[in-house]
Amino acid sequence: MIMMYESNLNLFRSVRAETLRISQGLSQAQLDFTPASGKWGAGEVLDHLLLAEKLYRELIGQLIDLTKAGRAPLIDKGFEDVNTSVMFIPQALLPYLAAPFTVFNMFVPSFVREAMTQFRLMPAQVPDIAIPRKGRPGAELRDELRASIAATEALLAANPTLDYKKMRYRHPLMGDNNVLQVLRILAFHEQRHQSQLNDILRSRAFPRAA
Repeated sequence: MIMMYESNLNLFRSVRAETLRISQGLSQAQLDFTPASGKWGAGEVLDHLLLAEKLYRELIGQLIDLTKAGRAPLIDKGFEDVNTSVMFIPQALLPYLAAPFTVFNMFVPSFVREAMTQFRLMPAQVPDIAIPRKGRPGAELRDELRASIAATEALLAANPTLDYKKMRYRHPLMGDNNVLQVLRILAFHEQRHQSQLNDILRSRAFPRAA
């Protein structure tokens, strides 16, 4: 039997495979290289992807627990929980913009939000919870990328019959998304950062392989 989440999970699997392909064989010097002051290196991008997946996997796990407990499977998070921002809006102003963003997202189709997630059309500010760590060993990062998606797969596989369309996560900037849409957001978010990785690797100052 095909599970309702399978196509969305397959999309995420294929994206993660591409991330591993891009990062395969990068030396520690290449992973630690930063193209400019204040910019991330490839290793930091990979660590950010791990932190983002962990955040969303925990949310999915909480929604599953709520469903199994017979409670409403809805999680509301505000900017005080996940203070992601766009453009150059100072994060200190975000609490005052929660209501306008929420109303705006009521009228924005999900495919538009997905495109904004996937393509680097506007600058995005990473939330504090997903700020990457510098200098992590490459082998460790790649092992964790494999283990992380395996953990996400295992969480869903352990609860195959639940209705993931009814489990919802709401955030003023990200909008109202069910678990299937969350999987797509993870995939498109990672594709956005694959573009960033490729830009780093194409940098003129990028260390060449030994």
